[in-house]
Amino acid sequence: MSANDQALVVEDAALTYGSGEAATPALRGVSLTARPGEVLLIRGPSGSGKTTLLQLMGALKTPDRGRVSICGTSTTGLGQRQLQAIRLRRIGFVFQFFNLFPTLSAWENVALPLDLVGRDRRSAERRARALLADLGLADRADHRPGELSGGQRQRVAVARALAHDPQVILADEPTAALDGASGLVVVETLRSLAHREGRIVVLVSHDARLADKADREITVEDGRIVAEQRKRASMPAGDIA
Repeated sequence: MSANDQALVVEDAALTYGSGEAATPALRGVSLTARPGEVLLIRGPSGSGKTTLLQLMGALKTPDRGRVSICGTSTTGLGQRQLQAIRLRRIGFVFQFFNLFPTLSAWENVALPLDLVGRDRRSAERRARALLADLGLADRADHRPGELSGGQRQRVAVARALAHDPQVILADEPTAALDGASGLVVVETLRSLAHREGRIVVLVSHDARLADKADREITVEDGRIVAEQRKRASMPAGDIA
């Protein structure tokens, strides 16, 4: 197995919204690789293409040109059912506004991906409660989202992203709705997942505080990567005390 079979690879990806005079290029030939054990931060102004890039990396969209490979599986030519299968097996999403179901308890929200892959209810509940306990929310597992703070809700969202044990974690503005202390807890949790467990973590954010938490930072402008900066050498799982 090659190193790229374990990585998230984007090669010369281009994507345009609309056609004719209304055509709007969102990405114009972007290439990057995110590897296990790495926290990759993607920054850029609104409309730069960074969210579209994250959608390509998460098999939510496919490029008009170029290629995306997720842990050895190319998304080229795949139908929606196949793309959904990749998302369920390989990818965990953390959204800016949590996207939790208000009528479900914390553990029930976390268990949702397991329901989708056919895990039995008792096993799914055990897994969900264990993840919440790992994130310091054991005593909040039976509370609904409206009874939780913003930071607690985002940690529930992180637990849900981890429920099906994905290799790739994609987080879109994970700290935007949080205060400084809550945002730090969430980012440190995601960073630990990369460094301790060897997962691929990609953050899209305007938050300047995240720059010191990433191993590598990429800046996107007008659909292109215009800068790349390595913050620190990525550390293999288990190398951080």
